[in-house]
This record gives sequence, structure tokens and C-alpha cells, in this order.
Amino acid sequence: MKILILIFLLSPAFATTISVGDLIKLGEAYSPQIRGQELNLNASENLLKQSRILSNPVFTFQGGSLKSGSLAGAVADFTFGQPLPWPGKRKARIEAQEFSLKIAQLSKEEAKLEVSHRIFINVAELAALQELEGHYSERKRRFSLIEKSLRSRPLASPKQKADRDLIESQINLMEKTMLDLIARKEGLLWDLKIFTNSSFDRVSFPWESLPTALNRMDYVQSLENSPRFKQINLELSLAENKITQARLEARPDVLVGVNYRQENVAPVNHFYHGQVSVVIPIVDYGQHSVEVARAERSRTSAFHHLERDQLSSLVHQYFAQYEASKKATEVFKFKNLAQIEKKFYDAEESFRKGLIDALTFLQIDSQVHENIDQIYLSRVSYVASISNLNLLIGKAPEI
Repeated sequence: MKILILIFLLSPAFATTISVGDLIKLGEAYSPQIRGQELNLNASENLLKQSRILSNPVFTFQGGSLKSGSLAGAVADFTFGQPLPWPGKRKARIEAQEFSLKIAQLSKEEAKLEVSHRIFINVAELAALQELEGHYSERKRRFSLIEKSLRSRPLASPKQKADRDLIESQINLMEKTMLDLIARKEGLLWDLKIFTNSSFDRVSFPWESLPTALNRMDYVQSLENSPRFKQINLELSLAENKITQARLEARPDVLVGVNYRQENVAPVNHFYHGQVSVVIPIVDYGQHSVEVARAERSRTSAFHHLERDQLSSLVHQYFAQYEASKKATEVFKFKNLAQIEKKFYDAEESFRKGLIDALTFLQIDSQVHENIDQIYLSRVSYVASISNLNLLIGKAPEI
């Protein structure tokens, strides 16, 4: 019910623009990836409860007749027994399920973080593309006006015709760029729909609230607190537990019971006795199962050692990306956007007046819009590098 209320309140039917924070809430409430991990967690909780339950007791009844000389009568045997696991076996099973439950909890936490960070990065890119689409549309509109003006000249010189051809080529290139941008936007929108089950026209992103100073060693040291690092340690502990279980599984369970026997002869005889039944592990004493468990532990240990190294390497890779993108954002600043656009308008006016040729105008145009691209795209890279770093150490997106 809470999920339905949340989706209703945040439904884009009531707002065409949605914030990254609201989309993350929707993703956490809806994402099939998180729902799947919740089901896995529920299964692990029930398996732990099941591991704590003893086996069902055994009841046996036997009946027959007894004849001894001239005496004859009925005989009845009643046996009630309780199977008990070998000492340590039940404890090892419970411990294994406790490890599995903790791993499932961390898997859910990791899935939640992955969904949140993926939405965070996608919304940042989508917000940047929205702004760039506006710039490209305005750029194409102004070039179309220039092209129309050039075509309206009745007696165009060869130079003017060449200028017109250059402008037309540039418009065609803009059209291709716009199509690529729109296709990327559509892909991001579909990706967000999968995670949030929502639709919207635009997104908003808090570019101003991004952190400005990160420390590499903070991330290196915090890596051990990440859900994945904790999972690695638990999986190694679980592999050790499997060896213990393999040793104990060959040990027999013990059946402890009581027996009552009645012989209906004259006089009636009553017999009471206790019993203990065990399987003697002479042929199968679990030696091969132990070797299999040891091999699995070695495989798990080697794999996780490699994964630890890979996670550590990723910290340094993402931090290098962070440093590069941070420098780029310092070069390509939002506050310079109006000044950069003015260069284009000045160049356009000079071209219309014949003060510069088409080639010079197109060079200025390319430089201007490459700078505008970098103002937004460098920030997308900046967001992605910070988000990837935070995901590695198990930290939620900073909104």
C-alpha cells in the first residue's frame, strides 16, 4: 500500500518535470531488481527458521500373535523415537543459513545502491541532453534563417553560392547530431521507465549541490565497508562452514526412543525399554565430500582475492576519471555559457554583414558549440565518476 501511495503521489501525470530524488524513490519502490533481492532475502529468512527445527519424531506400531505351548494371545509393540543430529551438525547448518541470510541482506542493499546510482547517472545525462537539445534546436533555427537569406539573393556570386553550400552542409550535420541526441534521450528514458515504471517530459538535476573535493585514500580505506566487500568475507566464511558440514555429515544422526510391548497371555506381560539407534560410518565417512568442500573453498578464496584487487583497482580508475572531469568542469563553467553564446551571435552578425566568410563563421560556430557541449558533458562525466566511487564503497547518491 505504501508503494502504491508513493507512486501515486509522484506520478508524472501531475507533473511533467520530475527530480532525480523523486525518481530514485520510485526506483527503490518499484525496481524488479530490488524486488527480486527482497524475495531472495525472504527465502533466506525462512531457510534459517527451517534449519533450527528438529526432525519429526518417529512412531512405530507392530502387532501379531504369540503362541507358547498351550498359551496363545495377541502381541503389540509401540515405539516412539526422536532423531537427533550428531553434536555440532545442527549448529553448522544453522551457521551456514545465518551466513546466507547476511549475504542476502547485503545483496538487497547492493541492488538498492546500484538502482539508485544508475538512475542518478542517467538523470544527469538526460538533464544535460535536454539542455543541449535546446541549444542545438536554436542553432539549427538560426542557420536555417541564414540559409534562407542566402537563397533569397537573386544574383548570387560564386563565393555566395559556396557559402550557401557550406551552410547547407552544416545544417545537415546538425540534423544528424540532433537525431543521435534524440535517440540517446529515448534510450535513457526507457532505461528509467524500467527502473521506475513512470513516464515524464523532463527531469531536473541538482548540478550546484555536487561535492567539490574528494580524497582518494578515504575511498580506498572505505572500500572494506562496502556491501560487496562484506559479501566476499561472508562467502569465504560460508566456504569454511561447508568443510565443517562435510566432516559432520558422515556422522550418524542418533535415534533415541522408548518402547512398550504387551503380550496378552495369561498372565499379561508388559515390557518397557529405551533404545538408541545409530548408523556406523564404516564405508562412507565423508572423505570425498570434505575434499570437494576444500576445493570449493580454495576456488572461492582465489576468486575473491582477484575480486578484491579488481575493486581496489576500480577505486583508482574512477578517481582518475573524477580528477580529469573535475578539471574539465573548472575549465568549462556554467557561468561562461552566456559569454560563449555571445561569440556565436557576434560571428553570425559579422557573417551577415559580410565581414567574415562562411568558413570562418563555421569554425567559430564549431568552437562555440564544442564548448557548450563540454559544459554539460564534462559535468555528466563528473557525476558518473563520483557516483561510481560512492557505489564502490556502499554510499548512496548525494542529492
